[in-house]
Amino acid sequence: MSSSSTSITEPNPLQGEFQPAGPTDLRAPCPALNSLANHGLIARSGRNITAAELTSAVRYLGLGSDVAYLLVGSAFKVHSDDHNNPPPGARWSGLRDPKQFNADGIPVLNLDQVGRPHAIEHDVSLTRQDRLLGDYMDLNPDLYEGLLSSPRDSSTFRVSDLGRFRKLRYDQQKQTNENLDFDKKKHFIACAEVAAISTVFGQGLRRKVPRRYIEAVFGEERLPYDEGWRPRSWKVFLPEVAVFVLGASWYAWPF
Repeated sequence: MSSSSTSITEPNPLQGEFQPAGPTDLRAPCPALNSLANHGLIARSGRNITAAELTSAVRYLGLGSDVAYLLVGSAFKVHSDDHNNPPPGARWSGLRDPKQFNADGIPVLNLDQVGRPHAIEHDVSLTRQDRLLGDYMDLNPDLYEGLLSSPRDSSTFRVSDLGRFRKLRYDQQKQTNENLDFDKKKHFIACAEVAAISTVFGQGLRRKVPRRYIEAVFGEERLPYDEGWRPRSWKVFLPEVAVFVLGASWYAWPF
């Protein structure tokens, strides 16, 4: 049989298998969320993600029910630019548009909405440029290299290393972005991101994150299974998160 009479197609990847985003897939400025999509733990397309789907995925990573409820519940509110008096059912940290539902009438959001302005996306990212200065959605190679070179022990990232790098990033952006948008609220959002990295991917009581895990998640947007990571057997609840937020803030406080 001639080759022209046969067709060979690649099978769809199974849930959990890594496949980088395609050209039409939507992604967020958050490498952890992108990793979930690249493994099929949420929609690989990055579209029409339900709250139940996202809750299941972040709980799989190791977040407790209270943390998952807070994160997902806030994200699935309708967005409002009015931080002081949002309409009923809306919230400044919400990501959805009004009437954004799937065919079954269930509220949904797309991953690129995580980067919408005046919500949880903020300047002074670890690996993304400020909105007014360039590409705030995709990995910035120079910032990524700066992150990798930041820990005192090159093989391990402690919360102190990530906090100090947050402070360095603030000092850098304060010099280069005259319209820097980074207040105390956004500082604590940024420190919560550090806490999530440390508690989900960290090892031992101090939750030290191996460099190879950082390279997988930030550099490839891939869960570091090949490097030895497995989801925590006990979940990360709010008290633990709060300890790491405060720890990161101690080293990162820029005000």
